Amino acid sequence: MRSNVRVSWCAVAVVATALALPSIARAQGRSQRGQPKTPFAPADFAKVRWLEGSWSATAPGQPTMYERVHFVDDSTAEITYYRDAAMAQPTANGRLYLSAGRVYHTFGPDRWGATHVDSDGLFFVPQVNATNTFRWDYKSPNEWSMTLRTGVGGHNRVTVWDLKRIP
Repeated sequence: MRSNVRVSWCAVAVVATALALPSIARAQGRSQRGQPKTPFAPADFAKVRWLEGSWSATAPGQPTMYERVHFVDDSTAEITYYRDAAMAQPTANGRLYLSAGRVYHTFGPDRWGATHVDSDGLFFVPQVNATNTFRWDYKSPNEWSMTLRTGVGGHNRVTVWDLKRIP
């Protein structure tokens, strides 16, 4: 009788595990949704060095923002955001970096992964604490744009920021 009880508990454990596997796989699939698949190399990261510099960003109906991008090495750019044109009052920090073949952008605790990187621009999808996508598009050595797409409450919103180099 005891061996039958042991077999029964083993059978229950096997069945429970088998039933749980599809749920685990779905959960893992959700956590990986939107993750970048394309590997990038330092040569790809070098294509976006046009971002280096100080920038003034404007968008319709939005206050002007200011930022400074500084490449510290061949795989990392530090980004500092400011509230003033003199860039004396920093408000936040971010980072653009290449790690394990992936390009990431952080802003505070939020992180996005790039799905596209070339000399014309970058496209980012949300990864951690973020829900929006955005694209940075090169226009000229002194101008680029950021297109931010958000979807709050089923309403999509697109904001296009024009960034101009500050001498």
